[in-house]
Amino acid sequence: MAMSLALAKVERAGEGESEQQVCDRALQMMTEELHVSLLSVIAATDDYQKRKLAYKQQDRSESLLRDAYLSQLQEEKPTLQGRRWSGSRCTLRARYVADIDALARRVPIPETSQAIGPQHKDEPPPGIDPKTWELFSDSRDRSALAQAFSTVSVLRMQISEYYLSSGKWPGSLNDMGIAPEQVVDQRIKRAYMLREGMLKLELAGRLEGHELTTWPVEGGVRGLEWQCSTTVNMGPNGFCEQAE
Repeated sequence: MAMSLALAKVERAGEGESEQQVCDRALQMMTEELHVSLLSVIAATDDYQKRKLAYKQQDRSESLLRDAYLSQLQEEKPTLQGRRWSGSRCTLRARYVADIDALARRVPIPETSQAIGPQHKDEPPPGIDPKTWELFSDSRDRSALAQAFSTVSVLRMQISEYYLSSGKWPGSLNDMGIAPEQVVDQRIKRAYMLREGMLKLELAGRLEGHELTTWPVEGGVRGLEWQCSTTVNMGPNGFCEQAE
């Protein structure tokens, strides 16, 4: 069964973000949304139902099967047909064409003779290449980091406004009227100020143990642009620098 999709994505810039940063994030989010859409169509096929039954017979969850499919869909990318930058928003247009039946057969049916035991969270599903599973796990980490950026963007804006109005950098979140506990959520464990407007976040949830650091540099419309680094594996086209 052939499937053809017209795709569009609009992503707004956060405080001090460059065109490349915003458009890279827009493409990443468009691609993730494509994978979710493909999975919803695949789930209606007979091939998916056969694999769902095999997983159930081995006491494996359907969520693990869905993750197995998503890991196999990582190489599916939209074909960009247009990109427009307004100064504060990146708009992408793309198309995607695929054979759904072929995609539905990418996940192997686990053998009934295969030994069944507790599934470690980092262990790939039956028949899934460990390297492919690792790349899929890294992409989910990047997605979780992108979702945390709504909070990061607000904090960047507050820091910039404090500097532009006072001529000095805040020494703490409290200086800007922000209680540290206000920043804590399911993705952020702790946030605090360092020197010269530098903000550090200790991440939570899926990204527990990882950190994000962001800092201002001269440039941009308001005289400030923002850069960032993170211990999350960003891959070759990450919107933040890779930190150790």
